[in-house]
Amino acid sequence: RGGLHNYTVQESQNAAFGQAGSLLTNDTSNDIDAPTGSTWVALQIVDDVTFTTLTQEGLRWFGSADGATELDSNADTTSGITFPAGITIYGRWSKFRLASGTVIAYLG
Repeated sequence: RGGLHNYTVQESQNAAFGQAGSLLTNDTSNDIDAPTGSTWVALQIVDDVTFTTLTQEGLRWFGSADGATELDSNADTTSGITFPAGITIYGRWSKFRLASGTVIAYLG
């Protein structure tokens, strides 16, 4: 998939309601891989979460106030960050592994 306009308005609304599938997990022993052809597109934090790994789907552009640079790897950049309960983070991840906490992961 490339670009921002991959879905129709209806498909986007369905994805926002979890119609592509979801998973509730607190498993800290295994990588949680997205099924073939899918990616995790939202992680709703149920209990405070830290990740062992959070692997983005592929190289994407990362923007900042100083401009945008292409990431040179799809390695985890969340080391040492605790995501508090009640928030949802959005992106495109091929897999993740929890160090602690509980998430609802949504497919897209």
